[in-house]
This record gives sequence, C-alpha cells and structure tokens, in this order.
Amino acid sequence: MTTREPLSSQRPARSSARRLRLAAGLVSAVTVTVSALAVQPAGAENGGRASGPACADLAQTVLARSHVKSISSEVVPASGTLPAYCQVDLVPTRAVNVRVTLPLSAADAGGGGSYTGAWNGRVLNMGGGGYAGDLGDLSVAVQRGEVGSVTDTGHSSAWCDATDPRTGEANAQPGCGEAGGGFVLSPAGKLNTGQIDDFIDRSLHEQTVWALSLAKTYYGRAARRNYWVGGSTGGRQGWQMAQKYGDEYDGFLIGYPAVNWNRFIIGEAWPAVVVNELLGPAGLSPAKSAAANAAAVAACDPEDGVTDGVVADPRRCTFDAREVKGLTPAEAEAIDLIWDGPRDADGNRLWGGITRGTTFSVLLPGGNTMSPLIETYVRNWLEQDPDYDWRKNVTMENFPRFFEASYRKFEKTAATDSTDLSKVRKNNGKILYYAGTGDPLIVPFTSYNYQQRLFDRYGVQGTRSFVRTFYFPGVGHTEPILAGSTDARAQLLDTLEAWTERGSAPESFDQKGPAPGTGRTVCAYPDTAAATGADASCETRTSVPADLAAQSRTVLDRR
Repeated sequence: MTTREPLSSQRPARSSARRLRLAAGLVSAVTVTVSALAVQPAGAENGGRASGPACADLAQTVLARSHVKSISSEVVPASGTLPAYCQVDLVPTRAVNVRVTLPLSAADAGGGGSYTGAWNGRVLNMGGGGYAGDLGDLSVAVQRGEVGSVTDTGHSSAWCDATDPRTGEANAQPGCGEAGGGFVLSPAGKLNTGQIDDFIDRSLHEQTVWALSLAKTYYGRAARRNYWVGGSTGGRQGWQMAQKYGDEYDGFLIGYPAVNWNRFIIGEAWPAVVVNELLGPAGLSPAKSAAANAAAVAACDPEDGVTDGVVADPRRCTFDAREVKGLTPAEAEAIDLIWDGPRDADGNRLWGGITRGTTFSVLLPGGNTMSPLIETYVRNWLEQDPDYDWRKNVTMENFPRFFEASYRKFEKTAATDSTDLSKVRKNNGKILYYAGTGDPLIVPFTSYNYQQRLFDRYGVQGTRSFVRTFYFPGVGHTEPILAGSTDARAQLLDTLEAWTERGSAPESFDQKGPAPGTGRTVCAYPDTAAATGADASCETRTSVPADLAAQSRTVLDRR
C-alpha cells in the first residue's frame, strides 16, 4: 500500500473541547435526555486518571441522568486475544438495541492506551449485515483499543414475534420473515414505516450518539476521532451517515455497500425473472452457467497482459454466451441477458448485471429461483404480501414497471443514493471506499453507478480529495487479500486513520493473486497501474473513459 504525504505539516488532532461540542450537538439532535451525559467535565489530560465512573457503576450513572428504556454495564474478562473491556447494552428508544464496548478506563485499572486508560481516543461505529436484526461482532474495536458500537437497527426475531398491544397481533412477520426482511410488514400487510426509518437511518445515529456519550462519561473526556466502519449493509449505513450526518464523523471505511438501496435490490431480481420466463421451472443448470463464466474468463483474462484467472475489468469483457458449446439458444440468451442487466422498453439501462466470470449461484440459487435476500424485498417491501408469487406476476416485459415502482416507493425514505456529501467535505472528513469486481451478491455496478455520479457532481479530482475508491479484481462479497502481515480490514482501517489524522492519502494497495507469488497493484479509481504485477506505480487519470462512464449511468439517475 502506498500513500502520499502532505506537503504541509500534519493536521493536529481535534481538541477535547471540539469533540465535546460535537458530542453535545449529536445528543441534542436525537434526544434531550442524553445531553447531561455529553457535558461532563473534560477530566485529566493524556494518560491521566479518569474522572468518570467505573464500568460497574456506568449504567446507574446513565439511568440517574437520562430516560433510556434499559441499560446494563459490566466488565467482560480477557479471553484469548481479546483484552478485558467494559460492555454496555442499552435500549435508548423504541426497539433499538445498542451495544458499546469500551477499553478499560483508569478507574477499572486500564492502561497502555495512547489517550487515557487503555483507550486510544477513537470510536469505531460498526455496521451490520443483511437485514440486521442482531448485534454484530465488536472484537475489531476491542483489539485495537478503540471504543466500538453496533445496533440491531431496531428489530429482532423476538420483536417481530411480540404482540403489538394496539392491534393484538404480532409486530411483523413470524421470525421477521424470509431472510429477515419481513420486519417491515405487519400481519395485516401494512408497512412498519417506523421500523424502516430505524433500519435505514435513525438507529445508526442513536448508535453513534451513545458511543460518543458513553465514552465521554466513562473516561471523563471526549473522543478525539469518530469513524464509521462497515461492509455490505454496513457499507450502505456508512453512506447514509455520510449523506445525512457527514459532519459528525472524521472518516468512513465503506466496503461493497448495499447503496442505491431501492434500485440495486429490485435490479438483482432480474436473473430469476429471465430464467423463469425463458427456461421455465427447470431453470439454468449451475454447471452450464459455470461453464459460460469460465469461458468468459478464458477469453478476457489476458486483456490486462497477465493470464492469472482474473478479469482485470469485467466491464471491458464483451464475451458472448453464444460462443459456449453445449448451451441451447435459450440458455445462451438468458446468460447474456443476466450479464447485461435489466433495460427498459427503449433499451435504456435500468441496472447492471452479474459481471462475466462471477458465479450465478448467489442471485440464482439452484439455477431456478431467486435469492431469499432479494425475494423477501419483492414480497415484503415492494408488494407487501409475504406470499406474493413473482413467478406468475413479474415478466421481462413488465420488469421496468416493477423496477420504477421500487425506485419511487422508497425514493425519499430508503434510497441511500444522494451524492450530496457537503457535510463530509466541510468537516474535512475522508471516505475510503472499496468493492470487488466479482461480487456475486451486490453487483459491482451498484458501486460504479454511485461512484460515477460522485464524479459527475464533484469532478474526478474534487471527489478524490475526500473519497478514494478501490476496485479489487476477482474479489467477491468480502474484503480483498492484501500483501502484508495483517488482514485487509486492519490495513484498510490503518490507511483511513492515517489519511484522516496525518493527511496521507492512499494511492494504491498490493493485492495478492490467486496463485502463490502472484499479485497486482490496485490504484485509486480511475488511476491505473503503469505495469502488471505488484508494486507497480499508478498512472493518474483525470477522467473516466467515456465508454465506462456511460456504462455506469442509468435512465433513472439523479444527483
């Protein structure tokens, strides 16, 4: 990984007073009852004794000054590679569960941190996955000596099954429905709009508010840096916070995000619709789709000068499935349509397809059905009918109507597609953004589209001054494998913190290849490596090639 050092002196860390004002502002934006917690005395200087309560007394301190629905705090003993830490579980409002983990303060014999106690002064607000509904793992924050936070986004299986006293029925679909996506739908078929607000936005801000407030109360001093970290749904959550509350964070680590929420999900119903119509119940044999993808890789792999089983940029691959032996004309047509993605009646792009060389098994399990993650959206969110039969109702011809219905229905409540990042820019915040070009769950087009709209708004150089994006060839719905002694998540976090706190903007990462001894340099988009292999320098581009920019836009785009 290479970075560019700033020409000016390093930017000093924000003062405790600045962070105190931020914490107070955050709290007042959500609930007045927390404001008292955010204005405690600042306490000792770096390395001094904490002025806050011990972990065992932290919950009682909060209860004495706020109106949370419930709260508990306890020291979790060290285990394995994890040091001991203070864990707080609370329900601040509605059905929103929040967990905050805090490195031990001086009051709990914590030490070794660079800020106070065992703490380095940073807060990591961690995102969730899928339709959330539980409290995710915070071990990354614990191991790094950073305060961590997470939320279930306001629902769980227990909440979905609990009785709503107003109706005498369950709150939502049993167990939250298929793939957990039925939490938005009441038994009577009515959307739980409050739960949508919690899932998309409100719970995430509560999570952040409480992480900052609890840190200040426990340590007696405000956090010096506040970050969002997440992939998939957590990546969408990061973009939502950047778009709406960008001035409350110092930086964002956003991976393979479910951004463009109201378009990407319905767009990914396309493979199942195509196969259902063209091939019927038997569907498309997984062996045949795998053969087509293998043929595409064989044809397009050498285009970057290295034959390593990876297509460097699938957007440049135009391999036609009709060239694959053993496919019927209908099967070849279905595969080509899936690779291309849905279009409207005039041939205008609605969304992108699965990239050539990427398995169909996630969005088209068994070769003849729809991913449960997508199907539950169609049924519970869009049609508000958990038994809706898309096979009988959705066709290739009327698909544009369903696509636009999804877009319009959640355009103002659940889109997460605004390119207005003025609050991030004003706060001098930084966003490190990454995705894999072989993602089988959230097709890379989702990121290419949002990225291109950022470029359209701010220009390439204007965008790169605060957003750096990396597309890792061949990587699926996960972090890449990078050269170095630590895992990718740790390297990406270290890079974000270096950029935010020391001005070292990332230029490239060294990605390991599929075979031992192979790899490549991945440059900040749209820069390209000057040579093949690892450790190559990056050639600066001031614009995206016109054909790729055009491919990344859709007929329904807005800024």
